[in-house]
Amino acid sequence: MSGTTSGVAFSASGEDVTMQVFRGKTLSFEIIWGGDSPVDLTGASAVLQARDREGALLLDLSTGNGGIAIDGPAGRLVFSAPPSDTASVSSPGVYEVELTTAAGAVHRVISGLLVPVEEVVR
Repeated sequence: MSGTTSGVAFSASGEDVTMQVFRGKTLSFEIIWGGDSPVDLTGASAVLQARDREGALLLDLSTGNGGIAIDGPAGRLVFSAPPSDTASVSSPGVYEVELTTAAGAVHRVISGLLVPVEEVVR
């Protein structure tokens, strides 16, 4: 996995990756499935869901709702959310990105803790 970010910061913590979401800021990052050797994702779909400790949905991005775009041949998943979506991430929780290939195989791409970072400029 490799990628770039804006409005989010990642840090490794064992198997999970902590994601900090900057509240009220545009979220934009990408992941290349396969890193330096991209895997063709043509026909795939993806979902990112973040939930608080009680299971309430904090963030919901998918290829279906336009929050995730996939560049199949490049193996690239591009995530985006407007400030109004990140402003609603008000409590810590967990997140997971799930990828479903054209053949129907389901993979966990990345997951871990979700930590909101309060905005200073309002």
